[in-house]
Amino acid sequence: MIGIIGCPERLVSGESVLGIAGLLIMSDKIGKLDDSSMRFARSATRHRISKDRIRHVIANYRVRFEEPPPDADSARARSTRVVYLGDDNRRRALEVMAVEGKHGELLVIHAMELRDKYRKRYEDQK
Repeated sequence: MIGIIGCPERLVSGESVLGIAGLLIMSDKIGKLDDSSMRFARSATRHRISKDRIRHVIANYRVRFEEPPPDADSARARSTRVVYLGDDNRRRALEVMAVEGKHGELLVIHAMELRDKYRKRYEDQK
């Protein structure tokens, strides 16, 4: 079951959560998010967004919400997406999408510069 759970620890090793401590992510299988509980699909870096930039957005997101899966046949395509909107360590607005992996880990499947379709949600949280 995907939802929000309490998490007093840091979300990513060595990075703080900038005032959002206590919230996290996918399932009750994930107590904290670190490098061992996060994986990256090849598609995650397709738009030339580095893993460090992706980690930064997940740890310091401005907006987090769930999105239903697209109509597709693969198991990953049937999974609910968790969308993170936030600034990377260069202050560039990004969108990052993840699903819950087979073993409860966060599987990042998409990252790119923020598109217009998410811009209003992102701007509303300034």
